Amino acid sequence: MSNTWRGASAEKQDSESGKNSDQSLSAGQADSADQIELKARTFKLHNTEDLREAVHGADLKVVQLAPGRFEGQLTHAQIGELAVSAGDFGPDIRARGVMNPQLVTIGMMLESSGEVSQWDYDVVPGDVIVFPKSVEQEGRFTGQSRYATITLSEEALAAYVTGERALQDREFWTKIDRFRASPSLRAFASREIAGKISQLRTGTVPTTRAGILYFQRSLVEAFIAGIVDEVPEEREEQVHGGAKLVRDVEDYIDSVEIDRPVHISELCSALIVSRRTLHRAFQHTLGIGPVAYLRLRRLSAVHRALGAAAPAHVSVTRAALDHGFTDLGRFAAFYQRIFGEVPSQTLAKVASLGS
Repeated sequence: MSNTWRGASAEKQDSESGKNSDQSLSAGQADSADQIELKARTFKLHNTEDLREAVHGADLKVVQLAPGRFEGQLTHAQIGELAVSAGDFGPDIRARGVMNPQLVTIGMMLESSGEVSQWDYDVVPGDVIVFPKSVEQEGRFTGQSRYATITLSEEALAAYVTGERALQDREFWTKIDRFRASPSLRAFASREIAGKISQLRTGTVPTTRAGILYFQRSLVEAFIAGIVDEVPEEREEQVHGGAKLVRDVEDYIDSVEIDRPVHISELCSALIVSRRTLHRAFQHTLGIGPVAYLRLRRLSAVHRALGAAAPAHVSVTRAALDHGFTDLGRFAAFYQRIFGEVPSQTLAKVASLGS
């Protein structure tokens, strides 16, 4: 099994005879109603009992099915109201039990060297599985497996999927289901989720309230995208003019705090429009999708931040994370393509002007 998730903190953890790695970050004032906190804890797995709470709130009975030393690691994180769990383990197991008695769990198998099944569904990397609250799950995992889940209330899910009528129906989240999107979308979602789990494990996450909220939305969207792709689109009752919808998006972004990153799910909620309708409007009006447009807006915000701040008080990494960029390598490539220089050169210019 490759070690794509195992950053510096995990390697250090191994070298310290199995010590657990605990990380806690927060943003917002302690006495503020707008406070949002991000906490993450990663620890090693030594036996199947350690996987009993494979997901926040789970109570699973796990049986090892193949000989060999059981090992791996498990991460639990809390981002505001959103609970996140991720694990990698082996060898083969059978797991049965309730994921969460009160909340909905959405899971994705990110990688497996063998066969995986949930109930009677076969599961391949990138598939999305819905575990309704209080419903008993049963699964079989062979070889080395990696998974990630999010757990939240039906009300919170409805808020995230505003504009997607089928998904806003609470009954939708009471049914066991597996969603298999297109191969390209499955690969994209798996990569996005794996990258964010790696950030949680290494502590390379945003620390501002706006940055954490964007991180939260991006993670939920990566899980939901495969569901939206598979659920048939209902006919819109209201006809949206493409150019007007683009203007409405721009007006909304201009109305929030200066340079706060805005996620596509937030736009759909605010404008009560589906992701498909938004995509069609941007393609027709600007020739690019809304995700690409929002990325350009965020790049411009980082460019302003780097160009306006004293170099001693800002870092490229922190500016990128706080504006929603989690893959720093791709961020640098996007930045250079648009502005003709790498981010550090923008900072160097500011330093030279101040000297």
